[in-house]
Amino acid sequence: MDPGVSGPGRSRPPQTGAGAGAGAGALSPGEVSVSIRSPAGRGPPAQDALLRRSGSGYEGSTSWKAALEDTTTRLLLGAISVLLFAILVVMSILASKGCINCQAPCPEDWLLYGRKCYFFSDDPRDWNTGRQYCHTREAALAVVESQKELDFLFKFTRREPWIGLRRVGDEFHWVNGAPFDPDAFSIGGHGECVFVEPTRLLASGCLLTRPWVCSKAAYT
Repeated sequence: MDPGVSGPGRSRPPQTGAGAGAGAGALSPGEVSVSIRSPAGRGPPAQDALLRRSGSGYEGSTSWKAALEDTTTRLLLGAISVLLFAILVVMSILASKGCINCQAPCPEDWLLYGRKCYFFSDDPRDWNTGRQYCHTREAALAVVESQKELDFLFKFTRREPWIGLRRVGDEFHWVNGAPFDPDAFSIGGHGECVFVEPTRLLASGCLLTRPWVCSKAAYT
């Protein structure tokens, strides 16, 4: 009989060295050996396993990082949306009610027309008293600069108020120092101080008592 073949009742001698190592790693029936190799330039197979993804997210040590980044992004987008909504609400309130700290173009009880504010008094006073009152309100007796403005005054002058025009010598001058243009408006009467009738300008004595009209530039 061939010495290398074991017959019945004879046991194979134990293997040593390399053969013994191979035997230690032998697979039992039903087991499959899988070898995982890392691509060149990458770490051992354990690092490859950390970078794999599954259907529920990242596997290994990178899963918490991905979840944290996703949560941070969602929170940031949510905060931006809330901020934009708040800005729109504030703008809507300011548009409907007006600016909280903004100043009205004219003081209370003054009338806005064009770029000027006008105050029509109720109590009659002489021309100088009316001028002083306007001065204390940081205004002046009304200075008329155009026919359109004069037409506006005609609509509110049923009580024939004083305006800021007075005769100095042979010429009329406005209270702001500007000379009067006789070609722009005609003035009737022979007095010194001018008031507004419903359809014209008229000069009378300055000591007569009448209401007056103050004017000043509107706030911008």
